[in-house]
Amino acid sequence: MPDLSTTPAGGPSVTTVGWARGPLRPFRHRQYRPLIGAAAFELLGEGVWIIAVVWQVIELGGGPAALSFAVTGYSLGMVLTVLVGGVAADRVPQRRILMTTATVRVVVLAVIAGLALAGALQLWHLAAGGVVLGMAVGFYFPAYSALLPAVVEPEDLLAANGVEGFLRPTLQHAGGPALASLVVAAASPAWALALVAVCQLGCLLTLLLLRPVALRRDPATLGDHPVRAALADLRGGVHYMVTTPWFLATLLFACLMLLVVVGPMEVLIPFVVEGSGGGATDHAWILAAYGVGSAVASLGMSMLRLPRRYLTVMNVMWGVACLPLLVVGLTTSVPAIAVA
Repeated sequence: MPDLSTTPAGGPSVTTVGWARGPLRPFRHRQYRPLIGAAAFELLGEGVWIIAVVWQVIELGGGPAALSFAVTGYSLGMVLTVLVGGVAADRVPQRRILMTTATVRVVVLAVIAGLALAGALQLWHLAAGGVVLGMAVGFYFPAYSALLPAVVEPEDLLAANGVEGFLRPTLQHAGGPALASLVVAAASPAWALALVAVCQLGCLLTLLLLRPVALRRDPATLGDHPVRAALADLRGGVHYMVTTPWFLATLLFACLMLLVVVGPMEVLIPFVVEGSGGGATDHAWILAAYGVGSAVASLGMSMLRLPRRYLTVMNVMWGVACLPLLVVGLTTSVPAIAVA
């Protein structure tokens, strides 16, 4: 049998796979496959969570305010840790961070699902669990982003980002919600929460296939005290943010979009669906339409040349994407909302 694996000097292990060409080139890297597989489980779990937590709150008798309380914890936890997570990803072995955060998510979700199945779940359980889950995600994705360049060759990095860009809307906004709606319709939101725990367990087990990767460090910083160096990195990141106009403006615009667009979509659309007589399946159809649209647009943009004023184009497209929300405010038709 010929040896199908090669390891370029100083580079990641590469396997000769016939179908790993073009956009699929990253899959020829042995370490990339479990990394993106774990990310796929994580994204699928997030998609199931979106539906499960909404209809669990509704089953508990909560309305938009209760749902806001339940889901705010997730965002709060992520905001609290994402900067620290970025610093940690440069100083702690990324595989260790991924394994630790995946373990935390499995435990928290198992507790939440167990309480729900036992009929003992309360709203504050979802909020508190959401904080911990958000904190875990705040560490997970910076570590993933830092590890990715170590497991694929530089020329395959853009394609690897494209794979994630395709999987995120496909699994988080289409596949996950669709799967969750089937479980909610056939059983209950509690079983959908249990499915989230299973997805995160799949993420953890897949990460076990990822072999340890040496931490890449700047030699100039090796002699620094770890805490002092970490704080210096954090200060440097904040300084770059506030002194780089295009970055600060884009960040503030993105925050505003999340506050006035994404937040209301996640909290209000489920109750628009419920008010029109729909259920979890109709809610999933709307999210699936959003996911398919995002995936198609992502593939389309990847085939085009980068615009000269790409930041302007990006911000304009964000603004244009808000216009279909008028439909949500003017109709209760699920198909019309899905098309929008």
